[in-house]
Amino acid sequence: MLFVQKKTVKQYMKYKSDFSKINFFIPLFPAVLVSLIAYFSGDSIEMVLVPIGILFLFLSVLITVTFYTTYYEIQENVLLVSMFFYKTKIKISEIKTIKYSNSIIKTNFYKPGFHHKGIEIVYHKYDDIFISPENKEQFIAKLKEINPNITIKN
Repeated sequence: MLFVQKKTVKQYMKYKSDFSKINFFIPLFPAVLVSLIAYFSGDSIEMVLVPIGILFLFLSVLITVTFYTTYYEIQENVLLVSMFFYKTKIKISEIKTIKYSNSIIKTNFYKPGFHHKGIEIVYHKYDDIFISPENKEQFIAKLKEINPNITIKN
């Protein structure tokens, strides 16, 4: 008689990054800047349209690919943050505080979030990361379920 051992597959909570409409205008800033420089330097506009088009296309593709590869996954007692080539794991037991953030300008070094309204997670002693999960309340509740010592700040 042959015994087959079943493997149990654990379900992890995966959250996509929220997306702000401001991100649609990000590729326009360099294009407008290059256009203004060309205009004031006296170059013909035709010579500038091709580089602007290439720059606009490159930034649009980069933002799109980065957005679709950004997610936050809660695995047992680890928070996995993934954005394009950047991946980091944070032990949920080491998370000290979660702070709501609505500012466009962030002071965090790591900002794998696509919305200016998100949450700032402080872990270890001084490390922090800004993320913007689609369902912030459910995300925070799940983290608090694993680590009830997390302090929430508005």
